[in-house]
Amino acid sequence: MKAYLDKLGSFGSIITAAACPACFPQLAALGTLLGLGALSSYEGQIFLATKILVVLAIVGHVLAYQTHRLVWLVVSGAGGGVLFFLGMYVFDSEGVIYLGLVAMLLASVTDLVRRLRVRRRLRLEANPE
Repeated sequence: MKAYLDKLGSFGSIITAAACPACFPQLAALGTLLGLGALSSYEGQIFLATKILVVLAIVGHVLAYQTHRLVWLVVSGAGGGVLFFLGMYVFDSEGVIYLGLVAMLLASVTDLVRRLRVRRRLRLEANPE
C-alpha cells in the first residue's frame, strides 16, 4: 500500500476536485464526463476530501522517495501538493492550484511507469526465455 499511496492521493485529489465544480471550475467538464455532477450537493465534504487526498499524496511522495531516491520526483510530487495549498491559502490563485495538481499527477504517473519498467526488467532477468 505504501508504494501506491502517492498515486492514490494524486489521482483521488483530481477526481474529487472534478466532483466539486464550484471549487474547481476548470475541472467541471471532467467531473461531468465522469458523471460526478450528481455529487454537487456534497461540495463541502468533497472539498475537504480533496484537501485530505492532497495531504495523502504529499506523504506518499515523501515515502516513495525512500525507494526511488530521485530528488526531482519528490520535489515535483510533494512540491505540487504544497503549491496546491499555497495557491489556495496564500496566493488565492486558481492557476497555482491547478499547477500543483498537475505536478502531483505527473510525478505519480512518472513513478508508476518507472516502477512498472523496473518490475518488467527484473522479471525478464529472472526468466530469460
